[in-house]
Amino acid sequence: MITLVLITGVLISIAVFLYNQYVFHQRDIHEIALNQQSNIGQSRQEDETAVYRNNLVPIGMPLATGLSIRQGFKLRNGNLRDIWSVVMTQKNHDARLRFISADDDELVYDIDHLNGIFKRLVEYLESIGCKKIGIAVPVYTFHGFVTTMACWSHGLTAYTFNRLPRTQCDVDVLIVDESQLRFAEMFQYKKIIVVSKDQSAQYPSQDVVNWSSIGDLDSVRDDNYEYKYDPSYDDVIPLVDTFNFQSFSYTHQNFVSSIASIIRTLPLGQEFGRETLLIGYEDSTINYWPKILAILLYGGSVIIGSTSNKSFSTAIETYSPTILSVDSTFASGHFSSIVTKSQSTFQAWKLHRAIHLLSQGVFSTNASLKEYGNLRIVYIGSTSPDNELSSLQLTTMRALLGCRVICERFLEGAIGAILSTNFYDYRVFSNDRLINRGTGSLSLELKLYKSGTYDISKRHGELCIRGFTIGRPVNQQDLALAIERGERVGSEGWMPTRITGKFGTDGCFYEDV
Repeated sequence: MITLVLITGVLISIAVFLYNQYVFHQRDIHEIALNQQSNIGQSRQEDETAVYRNNLVPIGMPLATGLSIRQGFKLRNGNLRDIWSVVMTQKNHDARLRFISADDDELVYDIDHLNGIFKRLVEYLESIGCKKIGIAVPVYTFHGFVTTMACWSHGLTAYTFNRLPRTQCDVDVLIVDESQLRFAEMFQYKKIIVVSKDQSAQYPSQDVVNWSSIGDLDSVRDDNYEYKYDPSYDDVIPLVDTFNFQSFSYTHQNFVSSIASIIRTLPLGQEFGRETLLIGYEDSTINYWPKILAILLYGGSVIIGSTSNKSFSTAIETYSPTILSVDSTFASGHFSSIVTKSQSTFQAWKLHRAIHLLSQGVFSTNASLKEYGNLRIVYIGSTSPDNELSSLQLTTMRALLGCRVICERFLEGAIGAILSTNFYDYRVFSNDRLINRGTGSLSLELKLYKSGTYDISKRHGELCIRGFTIGRPVNQQDLALAIERGERVGSEGWMPTRITGKFGTDGCFYEDV
């Protein structure tokens, strides 16, 4: 009897050892790497922490500042015209831009068609003497997207607004939806272009024209993009974005740095290819662009919409994207509907097993739902601690979707995510009062500054950022206030974010809920 117990004990010990070895060798990334996700400076100033960087950017080395475009024997950061030039010269003829509209109209364009539209738009705008283009229609619509891209590909400045300006802005022309025309006319713009469902609609004032006056955009195609680099292009401000009546200007370096950070963050073997990106946010103008431009650079296709549109949810199953990028509010609601699809006993067992493996660092698709079979990456973007999925819910989502989930933290006044979680980080935490935001963008460095009653000696305080994706306030009072706030946290380019939290021993930033 004792012998049988001993043999059983030995067999169980061997089985546990072999299982642990299996799990260890199946992990996507070593546990040590997850516990050391940041490079940390050796020194710190009073009332602040040391400087933290993503572990892909060593202390003392340059941050990611651009696309490293070769110009003779030199490398340069690049600009938005360079990006469109690459898209055109290395284009994928199967790539498409698709727009999800509220009235279910199908709007699909290939690259040559878009290039022709951009050229026609710029010819029209220049013919009426306009170089500062105001765009008060959403960037996820056809009219907002093509106008903005036309400006960038031809060296004009786009002024985008998520709401119609309350005062007259310094633009030569304003593009508005017909429902907002009466309010826009109060400010006597040089020219107003009206987006109307009625293409034959005419208006009493000669300064107000229908979008259709630009001409026929359905038949314009152009496979040639004439572009020769000039250093002066880099100095043009491509975008002034006004979000909730606060304006920031963004440089070409801001854009290319954000794009470079997204591309370089992906692990070897997991880079972008000719993907299909479905992207949508509930209330944003700036957060669309870095991923759209990154996907276009790699010859991929893009489906653009807003998560506030009811048809956005069905688009995931209709178009089977490989990459999905959405806001946390949509992800939280959609997650609930996904879980209800996994109610059978067998599916519940597979889900439990997959969650266990993921929590051990082993990626598993055993419980994935077939309708999401093409998904490879889901990006979930947040602008606040509200409507956040717990670490267990995120891992459940990974199991059911069969893909990686990356959480991003956005900040007004910066292009792209300032923080994002690791591609291979599937950890489940027992304490969700702090939200794991991961590490900084490759184009930024971080520190915490003493704030309120938080104990800075325990790495708890207000997050400050410094780097190449931060915009500049346009309003002089806003700029003076930003400079004053920067001086409060040590100046030298540091920007306080009003985000509070702490750095963990793993090098990740954990935001207070």
